[in-house]
Amino acid sequence: MTRAAFRRKRLAAAVSAFALLCLLAGCGVGDPAPPPTFPPAGEGELYIAVPGYVYPTGSDYWQSVIEAAPQVRDVIVNPNSGPGAAVSERHIQLIGTLHDAGVRVLGYVKTGWGDRDQAAVTQEIDRWREWYGVNNIFLDEAAAVPEEVGTYEDYAAMVHDSGGIAVLNPGIVPDRGYFEFADAIVTFEDPADAYFNSREPPEWLRTETRADVWHIISDVPQDRLEEVMERARQHGATEIYVTDDVEPNPYDSLPSYWSDKVDAVGE
Repeated sequence: MTRAAFRRKRLAAAVSAFALLCLLAGCGVGDPAPPPTFPPAGEGELYIAVPGYVYPTGSDYWQSVIEAAPQVRDVIVNPNSGPGAAVSERHIQLIGTLHDAGVRVLGYVKTGWGDRDQAAVTQEIDRWREWYGVNNIFLDEAAAVPEEVGTYEDYAAMVHDSGGIAVLNPGIVPDRGYFEFADAIVTFEDPADAYFNSREPPEWLRTETRADVWHIISDVPQDRLEEVMERARQHGATEIYVTDDVEPNPYDSLPSYWSDKVDAVGE
């Protein structure tokens, strides 16, 4: 058993079975732990960020995610392409259970590449805080062009003012200005073939930016998992999500090699 597997097994024993059962049943789990905070990842350290776009029902998806902490550092929660039109009690329980396990939760907000109405975006940022106690925000469909830097700087300032982190997902390396205020940026989101054919990141991305770098790679066969992990480290990524699930929705299940992936980032 690897050290990572041992840590995961020990955490699984520590996480209350009652809390997990209550999460799946929709009952209360008591006062949740406060949202965790983390120091910056050290050089070469790699963690998992999970696009958790799966409803918290009776499947083992969420139990597997929870038991994988601390290798799973961040989970993006997404009730309905955002916080939804009404509070979801099941998501309240899920968020509390994730916090209890030491996982940081980010609320999903779609921004339409900068074209979505800004009032709608800020309303959803507020809803995450008011409804779910979530201050960290994942701004999906983020713009990459210099003309929209000010828009996203305003979004990030709103998130920071409430004590959260702002993660942008343009899926590519955006204009350098975004790195001045974002806490993390997803600089790649695409299938494996495009990942291995992608250009080397610019030197300034590795040496002159403050934001962390995240990668999301789909359609990765198990025999290329280690290769993907090594490429992510070489490109300066601090958090990744790697799956063999495919488009049009590569986030509706965990990868078939989930345990192997968790072990790989923990070594």
